Amino acid sequence: MEPIGPQTDHPDTAAPHAPDPWLARLGRPVDPDLPRTEPDPTAVEELRTILRKSLAKSLSRRGVSDADLDDFAQEATVRVLSRLDNFRGDSRFTTWAISVATRVALTHLRTRQWQARGQDVDADDYLGTRADPDAQRPDQTLEKHAVLEALRRAIHERLTEKQRSALLAELGGAPTHVVAERLGMTRGALYKLTHDARKRLKEALESAGYTDGDVSRALNGASHN
Repeated sequence: MEPIGPQTDHPDTAAPHAPDPWLARLGRPVDPDLPRTEPDPTAVEELRTILRKSLAKSLSRRGVSDADLDDFAQEATVRVLSRLDNFRGDSRFTTWAISVATRVALTHLRTRQWQARGQDVDADDYLGTRADPDAQRPDQTLEKHAVLEALRRAIHERLTEKQRSALLAELGGAPTHVVAERLGMTRGALYKLTHDARKRLKEALESAGYTDGDVSRALNGASHN
């Protein structure tokens, strides 16, 4: 007897989602075994326009110039084209491409901000900016200063010069690639360097009776309940 009602695919045999049409237009064939083709110039320009409009909106309060937006969008477009194979289809293609463009722009802005502020960050200067007692009760202010003093002492006494430079630059907001280039290291080596530095600081602070929470509250200015 024939089943009554509309026919539906079994979940196990349902057709997969159709590939995003952007991929074929940009030169990535549906069949991964086929070679890449040249991207459609019209599609490339459409993508660049979409990325620029998105960046203009998201960076509207950052004081970014039109020239910067053009540069960021162009670099992001090139990066997207070179990384088409990284797109897995978990979101719309344009959503993924915009996230790539955002990372490109923010990296440039952080680098620019870091260079404008000056590349040398001193532990005393950095921790001094966290020691503002405004809106703190006297007992909280004393506790915060004690934690910051313990951290300052640990940075000076427990870290090597290179560990100190890398960690303070990181805390000061320097992009990873800028710090790595400045210290003549790979990103992997820099990660290990700062990881070891944090481990040494944690051990020093724990031996002084402070927890991660104490340090976090002191650095972020959070008050106790």
